[in-house]
Amino acid sequence: MSVDQAFERLSQLYDELPAMEEKGAVLARALSAQEIDRLRRVVSARKAQLTEAEAHVVAAQAALERAVAEEASDEERYELNRQVMLAGMERGYRIGPFQNAERDLARALEASPFASIEEAKAALMPASELDGLKQEVTAYQRDYAEALAQCQAYESNEEL
Repeated sequence: MSVDQAFERLSQLYDELPAMEEKGAVLARALSAQEIDRLRRVVSARKAQLTEAEAHVVAAQAALERAVAEEASDEERYELNRQVMLAGMERGYRIGPFQNAERDLARALEASPFASIEEAKAALMPASELDGLKQEVTAYQRDYAEALAQCQAYESNEEL
């Protein structure tokens, strides 16, 4: 590529910069929405696990209370008491991951351009459209960097 062609290419790319900056902003917003949606799904899954564990605790406690009321044997009550403790441990193991997921989502939302999860969901982009936009922005960045480097190399050679 000649010096004139290199500088002409850089000029063309520079003219495209405002439009590409807008596309970059759309991409950043879509990626942020995608991350918030991913974290929302994690919170939902962790909440379901915690809810299930809490149901196990309630069921185990109810079984123990029935056994006590029915004057079940010591062995049966011991086993049911053990089930209550195991269910409680399971619940305990689920609280931290749920709270961590909620915290991660809140932080991501706070750092995002969105006021709410619903607003982020509305900004989600189909995967194919998102991939196309990523490729377009990445290709532009690469082309611009290459053209700039080539023009800088020509300028450096002229200074010698």
